[in-house]
Amino acid sequence: MLDSLHIKNFRCFEDLTIPSLGRVNLIVGKNNSGKSTLLEAVIAFAQHGREAALLDILNKRNESYSNQLKLESIYFNGSISPEGIFVGNKTQTLGFHFSEKRHHVFDDSLQLPDNFPQAFQNRINSHNYPFSSIDTCIKPDKDMAEIWDDIRIHKQDNLASEALQLVDSKVENVFYTTNRITMVSLAKERKARPIKSMGEGMSRLLQLFLHAFQARGGYLMIDEFENGLHYSIQEEVWEKLFKLAKELDIQIFATTHSRDTLEAFAKVAVANKEVEGKLITLGKNAGKTNRGRIISHVYNEEELEWIVNTRTEIR
Repeated sequence: MLDSLHIKNFRCFEDLTIPSLGRVNLIVGKNNSGKSTLLEAVIAFAQHGREAALLDILNKRNESYSNQLKLESIYFNGSISPEGIFVGNKTQTLGFHFSEKRHHVFDDSLQLPDNFPQAFQNRINSHNYPFSSIDTCIKPDKDMAEIWDDIRIHKQDNLASEALQLVDSKVENVFYTTNRITMVSLAKERKARPIKSMGEGMSRLLQLFLHAFQARGGYLMIDEFENGLHYSIQEEVWEKLFKLAKELDIQIFATTHSRDTLEAFAKVAVANKEVEGKLITLGKNAGKTNRGRIISHVYNEEELEWIVNTRTEIR
């Protein structure tokens, strides 16, 4: 688990430090403050900055055109700088090395200079950390079916039905047809229904908990947590995610624009004494020094409780 995060020369982050992280982290901030970019940074970290990982990040934003690689758009202002570094705790470090002609990242085929830090060189042949990422839209059934198969193998398919019961208590079972369509069985109904006939919230919940299982032992990223979720169930969803974070050894990073999501998270974080939750705000520095640079603030449990009780606006 990452204890802290230092992101340098990555997209909009010229030099960002988040000094303290929890097991479950909620990130808030105005548009273009770097919330989604923070998730991308953790995804890149989990894959040791390999070129394929960075290209995948570009493709998701339609930033890679034709066959031309434009890795430079990953870096702050598109400029070539001596190095960009992600730093977690003392044992979790990722570095990039740049040449004049091409951006080199940690890849199995990369030849690093002799003077490149040994700690970075040791990561070249490392396996990826487990991770799973949930975008703002619902993924196709076939993608979720692949995760479902893994859950069935581990005999933990009850996670899915328990999650959907937050929306409809009559849910008894979830399964996939031979052509990979998600079906839901309800009590007192003779025939199962396609999950898409039951509203976006059901599909969003299923996606959240399937991906939580996929991320076991690693990192789960959730962009715009509130999408498809009614405010009335968000506290229960957070409670289950806090529980799974401990049981599956997951570190969660989620973003939101929603006051309801923030309040639900804060209530659960304050009440849960076993799993630490942190609220992280991102915003542009208004001071004279480093004006415009994105900076962070981390709220502890006492501050979270104060935010809930006073309904203070910090998004």
